[in-house]
Amino acid sequence: MHSRWILSFAGLSAAAPFAFAATSIDSNHAVDAIALYSQGSAVVQDSRTVTLDKGEQTVSWPVIGTVQPGTLWLSGAGVQLTGSNMSAPGIGASGNTLSDRIGQAVTLREPGGKTSQGTLVNVDGDTAYVRVNNRIERITAASPIEISWSVGQSGSASGTGGSGLTMNVDADKSGQQKLTATYQTQAPSWQASYTGRFDPDSGKLRLVSQAVIDNSGHGALDAKNAWLVAGDTSRTGGGAPRPMMMAKMASSDASAAGQPQAVGDVYRYPLADGLHVKAGAVKSVALMQPISVDAKREYRFENYALSNTGKSRQHARVSLAFDNSSNQPLPAGAVRIYDAGHAAQLMGGTQIDNTPAGAPVTLALGGAFDITGTHRVTQQTNDENGASTTQVQIELFNAGNKPRQVTVAERLPAGARMADDAPTTSGGSANRPEWQISVPAGGHQTLSYSFSQPKSS
Repeated sequence: MHSRWILSFAGLSAAAPFAFAATSIDSNHAVDAIALYSQGSAVVQDSRTVTLDKGEQTVSWPVIGTVQPGTLWLSGAGVQLTGSNMSAPGIGASGNTLSDRIGQAVTLREPGGKTSQGTLVNVDGDTAYVRVNNRIERITAASPIEISWSVGQSGSASGTGGSGLTMNVDADKSGQQKLTATYQTQAPSWQASYTGRFDPDSGKLRLVSQAVIDNSGHGALDAKNAWLVAGDTSRTGGGAPRPMMMAKMASSDASAAGQPQAVGDVYRYPLADGLHVKAGAVKSVALMQPISVDAKREYRFENYALSNTGKSRQHARVSLAFDNSSNQPLPAGAVRIYDAGHAAQLMGGTQIDNTPAGAPVTLALGGAFDITGTHRVTQQTNDENGASTTQVQIELFNAGNKPRQVTVAERLPAGARMADDAPTTSGGSANRPEWQISVPAGGHQTLSYSFSQPKSS
């Protein structure tokens, strides 16, 4: 038995693209389990019943994507893995389009049933060129000829189709045997995507989350059990996660589906219906239940203490701050926040890092149009010992119709010390002082402070 792809040329228009219908002996086979990592890799567990001979032999094993060397684990009673061969990317591992077959064997079938073997040498638009014996056959969309090819050869030992991985095994006895392969493969990355709606009157932020899987450029993903893994796993060989044994993962309580599960130092999110994503498709699945938290819009004006903007104003940065009081971990991903106080109003978009339950979150949403400021060094003097004293003036302006609270954050030079008569800070640290400044609607406010530096060596 083997798998075949059949491509038929039909139609009268030379501009019509190739159309194909594909069937495969393994098209309905879903692997047992797959864990998709946010770094762009996957761990796959796949069980199949094959017919083995006693002793050493090869087994052809269809795989998802490209198996990464050194990650294969094979289990089966009385069966030992002695070696493996993996086809090069794009040859045997894909085979999904006619262009993938350039340089490989194809079969031509005429309307009367006559067949001939050849080699596909080129595809140009709606025209295929096939070498048959010592001549080149030019086949267009109007040609009543079928081009077909085999996507995998079954060996007497394997009983399986497909391509990409051939395993060398040593079996204690002949007969049917269940084998389970666990391997690491290249796969599309996934990330969380959050859409939020902030109500400025109540201070409530409601977040809805989805997991977005972009399968562009990859083979189809089809697994009965699946998890999305969030976190920074230990990585080797090109930045991919360490393979994990999937049998333990597959035994998880089904009632926990949809709830994040702590596994070691990462979290995984089970997909209740498994994973089914066509090649080239983008799929979104709900990641967790919507959450609601108390949030606060903040304005921040931050500068290096020795910087001078002159009369040129800078815009304060706007952020939305909250504590993750949802009791759920928030995987890293894109966040887009809408303003509930106005129709069709986007406050801004940013990224959120992996955030544990209870941890603080600050979402930087852009610049404040009406809140601006200047930052100037107004005076700098040196004493007889070479130590310097610097005076800084910060002026904030509010062109809006509501008063705003602005955080002024300064970064002092190394070794600098705030003057004793400097305004009392409201936060920050010794070399990164912060003040909370209230700026009236349509008005401005000024902050001045001094700092000293010892003589530079």
